[in-house]
Amino acid sequence: MTTAFLSDAHVVGGQDPVQRRVVRFLDTVEADELVVLGDLFHHWWGFAQWTQVADIDATVRPTCAALERLVGRGVHVVYVRGNHDFALGPFFTETLAVEVAGWHVRTVHGAQVVVAHGDECDGSLGYAITRRVLRGSLFAAMIESLGPVRAQRLLSRLAGSSRDHGGPPGPLLARQQAWATARAAEGADAVVVGHTHCPQDLRLAGGRYLNLGDFGRDRTWLLWDEEGPRLLVTGEDGDASASQPWTQRP
Repeated sequence: MTTAFLSDAHVVGGQDPVQRRVVRFLDTVEADELVVLGDLFHHWWGFAQWTQVADIDATVRPTCAALERLVGRGVHVVYVRGNHDFALGPFFTETLAVEVAGWHVRTVHGAQVVVAHGDECDGSLGYAITRRVLRGSLFAAMIESLGPVRAQRLLSRLAGSSRDHGGPPGPLLARQQAWATARAAEGADAVVVGHTHCPQDLRLAGGRYLNLGDFGRDRTWLLWDEEGPRLLVTGEDGDASASQPWTQRP
C-alpha cells in the first residue's frame, strides 16, 4: 500500500493560489491512502448543515470537492485533527466517511508510525488554555448558535491573517523532536508531524522524525511506499506527478 501524507496548507479560499495547488495535488496524487495531518484549512468548522459540497462555504468548496473526488477514486483518507481544523463535522465523518482521529500509531508498510499534527508537543500554559477553551462545549455551542456566516467571520479573526507559524519555531521544533524520541523509545519506527511549518527528515535515537513542512510555501509532502518514506516537493501548481525529492536545508 502506498501512503501519502499532507499537512499545513492553511487554505483560506477565494482566489487563494494555495487552494488551487491543493486541488491539483488531490486530483493528481497516486496513493492508496492519504493521511492529512491537520491544518489543511486556515480555519474550518464542520457545521451540522454542511453535509454536501454544495452546502459548504464557497471559498473552500473547491478543496472539499477535490477531497470528494479523491474518496470517489477509492483512496482511503485519514484526517488527523489540526489546531485550525479540529471540528470536522458531518461532511467529513458521514458524507466522506473518512477516518478522523487524533494522534495515533498506525502501520505503514510494516513500520509502526506515529502520526500527529504536532501541536501536542506545545506544553506552554497559554496554548493549553487556548486549546481547552476552543475545543470546549461552550465554544462549540457559541459557534453553532452564530451560524455559518457570522461564525466564519469570527473564526477568520481567531485564525489570524497570516498563515505563517507564529514566532520562531526553534523551541517547538526541539520539543517535537524530544517527543518523537520518546515515541521511538516506546517502539515507534518513525514519527510524522506538521504544525511547525519546517520540513525535516532526521534520524533520532531509535527512530526517524519527519516533518511535513508548509505545503502552501514549501509544497512539501511525504510519500511512503516500498522504497520507504521520502519527502517530495510538488510542481509549482501542486501537480503530485511532477514532484521532485526534497533537499534538506543546511
